[in-house]
Amino acid sequence: MTLYNRYLATLAVFFTGTTVVLAAYNQQRVDLYFTLYLIEYLASTLLFVYLRPRARRLLNMMGYILFAGFIVIVAMRVAQILGLTGTSR
Repeated sequence: MTLYNRYLATLAVFFTGTTVVLAAYNQQRVDLYFTLYLIEYLASTLLFVYLRPRARRLLNMMGYILFAGFIVIVAMRVAQILGLTGTSR
């Protein structure tokens, strides 16, 4: 099995495990899923340090984009806690 296949298999196992566990706990918050997937993606990418430099650059760029999404989710939650938005849970 090549390194890229191991990387993809690792992500698939992590994402599937997270989905099964969160579904078993009846979680329906998309931000929780996104946050956990992001953590798993970043951890998996850090573990596979021996990828080619071009692949690492592309994966790092994808990590930056996903992290920006995480920052948006955090900003929305902070605004919700401070009462700046009309929705509250």
